Amino acid sequence: MRTIIIAFTQSGLQLAKKAAQNTEGTVEIYGHERCMDTVNSIDKAGGTDSAYRADSSERTDGVIHSFHAVGKVIKEQFYQCDRILFIGAAAIAVRVIAPYLKSKTTDPAVLVADEDGKFLISLLSGHIGGANEWCSTLAERLGAAPVITTATDTRGMFAVDLFAGKHRLRIVNPVMIQDISGRILNHEPVGMTGNDEYIDLLEQAEKQYPGQIQVTKNENGEFESGIQIITEVHEKEVFLRTIKLVPMNLAVGIGCKKGKSLKEIAQAVYTTFAQNHLLTERIGVIASIDRKAQEQGIISFAKQMKVPYRTYAAQELEQQAGTFTASSFVKGQMGVDNVCERSACAASGGGEKIVAKTACDGITVAVYKIKEFTFGRE
Repeated sequence: MRTIIIAFTQSGLQLAKKAAQNTEGTVEIYGHERCMDTVNSIDKAGGTDSAYRADSSERTDGVIHSFHAVGKVIKEQFYQCDRILFIGAAAIAVRVIAPYLKSKTTDPAVLVADEDGKFLISLLSGHIGGANEWCSTLAERLGAAPVITTATDTRGMFAVDLFAGKHRLRIVNPVMIQDISGRILNHEPVGMTGNDEYIDLLEQAEKQYPGQIQVTKNENGEFESGIQIITEVHEKEVFLRTIKLVPMNLAVGIGCKKGKSLKEIAQAVYTTFAQNHLLTERIGVIASIDRKAQEQGIISFAKQMKVPYRTYAAQELEQQAGTFTASSFVKGQMGVDNVCERSACAASGGGEKIVAKTACDGITVAVYKIKEFTFGRE
């Protein structure tokens, strides 16, 4: 999780530091050049980035960057981060991010705080991006008042995109979010369905939001619109208007020759999934050996799929239990007899092998089902 915090004044920069202390993951602070003369951690001579160091009670992994134009910062960072916090006027944030907005499924979460830290506004990607949850959590830590305007949140109603994000379900057709949310807000009936593996989850949601959603097989077509958890390629939709959710419960292990491109990596994975009648939407994690930690093709593919990329040392892969397709050549090159299967096994927590090692033009792919896949955030 990568967060950037943007401040325009000295007081804003102080709040940025406090916010960084209370934000998980990698955090970088961007301060306008006019307020950076008070920050000892900036190399004024060269204008280079340097590690943020405050007192011992503060985190020390943050980075402060000096900037002249905020538009340039957003142009370079908008698609490279998961969350953005602006400290200043909301109008500035709106204008500067507007050219880069694409979709609620891909845009980062964006918050805006006033310089005094009195209010914290959830501005963008409230549900799928997690801005509303982040807003509530950070506001409590900063002593600010959270400002959340999403209708389902303010009225305490079921939100399908929030439900999907919380339970690691990928939304296949996000265009249907508005239809489902609109019907719920208008007190119109909305159905929910899925196979027996997901019935407990659906029933829990039904109990939590009585009268808003109903678990049903819709055999008589009483529900025009509904939410369906699917796992199969050709699974039949049971509603006339269906929003499809797919559990992200597959770990994909990848081995490859050095320098394979995003296009080549994606083609190998997509071909493997198509040949085995698997939904690519089920991909929940990409894995490989640590020697491939900087392999840009794999990194870019993981970003494209919006899933984590995990790498493991040869010794850790060697310790995985199971039957693997061994290669003496790979053993000699990598220190372990198989990369794709063993890394997928590790990332899945020792789950079931779904697809064994599959070779495709210098790339190998294996797929495991994540063991004890549980609904809820990792």
